[in-house]
Amino acid sequence: MFFKKSAEKELKMIWEIRKNGKTSHLVGTAHFFPYSFNRSFRKYLENARTVLFEGPLDDANMAKVVQAGIEDRQSTHLFDELGKAAVNRITRALMPACRDPNSFFIMNLHTLELENPVYDMIKGMKPWLAFFSIWHQYLQKNGWKYSVDLEAYTIAKELSKEIVFMETIEEQIRVLEGLAHERIIEFLKNVDHWSDLSREYVRGYLSGDLARLQSLRLRFPSRHHSVINHRDAVFYDRMQAYLNRGNAVVCVGAPHVPGMSELLLKEGYRIYGPEIPKRHGSPRSAGR
Repeated sequence: MFFKKSAEKELKMIWEIRKNGKTSHLVGTAHFFPYSFNRSFRKYLENARTVLFEGPLDDANMAKVVQAGIEDRQSTHLFDELGKAAVNRITRALMPACRDPNSFFIMNLHTLELENPVYDMIKGMKPWLAFFSIWHQYLQKNGWKYSVDLEAYTIAKELSKEIVFMETIEEQIRVLEGLAHERIIEFLKNVDHWSDLSREYVRGYLSGDLARLQSLRLRFPSRHHSVINHRDAVFYDRMQAYLNRGNAVVCVGAPHVPGMSELLLKEGYRIYGPEIPKRHGSPRSAGR
């Protein structure tokens, strides 16, 4: 899975929202991505009054997330549930230079035992943190060195914009703690499909095609209606005051856009931009 070195792209996952003469923008973001949208964000953020994000993105709060994902007692390792074959496939995906399964192991000089470096990397982590660590490592190995929401946050700070977080880090950690364990296991076992999933996601995102993102066969553990729908309503309530002022740019994960757009339309907003599918997949034109 390789991408061109020219990493600058035009942001198409963005919608204009209007009501009572006030205009703002809704951006569907991605936590990890192989391309930058620097110029697009500078264009949209330059005249923004307020820039809103799901939750804190600074290093101190990210450290709280990591700390929350560390087990405070000895527990079963996530890989123990996957089986040797799946573990080897995941290790091969994260360490592509390794071809011989035996080369996936290194000698621990303290115990004089062979250890899998990926197994060791996530030792002591709760399943959700172990999963995100594996996924992040996989994407980085394949050139995904950008973060859409973090890039927008960095530019907003540089431009001295008012920045608002719609959730506290504690609320976000509770969401992570509630991810379904079986969905994490299912995703990890489907490691052979990660490359196709990643390519399809990039194509859909770059074209602003939310329906294509919704149709991806391999479902990401956090993209479940029990997680998405509840947070759609939270974000909607907490961004209202800023939309009423106008010139706001609201950055949320792309899976939240369909649900949030439904709430906006019900309240009389007009939405202009790429087609937005309904939550359950039937398409609806955004330009109305």
